[in-house]
Amino acid sequence: MTKKERVLAVMKKQPVDQVPAGFWFHYKPDYSVQQMIDAHLELFRKTDMDIIKIMQDYPYPISGEITCADDWYKIQIKGTDSEEFAKMAEIIRGIRKEAGDDVLIFQTMFGPFKAASMTFGDDVLMKYSKEAPEAVAAGVKIIADGLEQWTRGYLEAGADGIYYSAQFGELGRFEKEEWEKLVRPSDLQILGVAESMEEKYNILHICGEPEYEFKTHVDWFKDYPADLINWSVKDNHFTLEEGRELYSSAILGGMNNKGNVLKGPKEAIEAEVKTVLDAFGTTGIMIGADCTIQGENISLDYIKTAVDAAHGYVK
Repeated sequence: MTKKERVLAVMKKQPVDQVPAGFWFHYKPDYSVQQMIDAHLELFRKTDMDIIKIMQDYPYPISGEITCADDWYKIQIKGTDSEEFAKMAEIIRGIRKEAGDDVLIFQTMFGPFKAASMTFGDDVLMKYSKEAPEAVAAGVKIIADGLEQWTRGYLEAGADGIYYSAQFGELGRFEKEEWEKLVRPSDLQILGVAESMEEKYNILHICGEPEYEFKTHVDWFKDYPADLINWSVKDNHFTLEEGRELYSSAILGGMNNKGNVLKGPKEAIEAEVKTVLDAFGTTGIMIGADCTIQGENISLDYIKTAVDAAHGYVK
């Protein structure tokens, strides 16, 4: 099997020749286009992982100033004819050219609600979400309409799918009814792009924030359209086996992103992968981490150890 065939088989919950794996981390937002291309290719080639997830930490070009509720109606976001989008599309094309067609490439997308938080500040967003939810919903819809076009542009530039970071479902942030009105619609708007296109895919990452101890209502996302789904097992105390019962999607994850894959030693990494697969099995799973690998001195050798352990797993 090629890497692409292997991951597609996982998505369909079909048997694979070996369990695929994928890990990622953040890059410097001041990287040039070529530096970003080279960094992603280095991770892919040195670890032999099975997908490429593009992690561009460039900010979305959203403008506006929030001093009152009415300001949410005046937000603007640049379109796919912008220099900022062109830069991101160039990275996708550059990685595709070098990596070839036998590996799936996923572009990371932060949700419109998170984009608003990154632009205007979480405190501001939450204040108006409670005091003027209609205004916030209107502003987030402006961002979502723009990012919907960006998503389509990414896929047309050569990405096979979107790695969507779904946030704002953390425990203690919103009541479910609030979340369903404010956050869910824009999530589904972005996820709907790949769903509507031929041979395009969604990976759903249910993410949390440190202020909420990374704990989130994982069940709120159970009907989101996803070909693979990922969440923090350690932070939510929600196992892969429990996830298999809740979600219809295949699963990505299983490993502590701040544990063995970051700190080693290699024997501990290999043992962790074996423990995950002994419990879950080898169908409908891709080995990965709870979230991006976070910490100092990230080792590609440790990541390769995890990938090799997945590829070589025998019960």
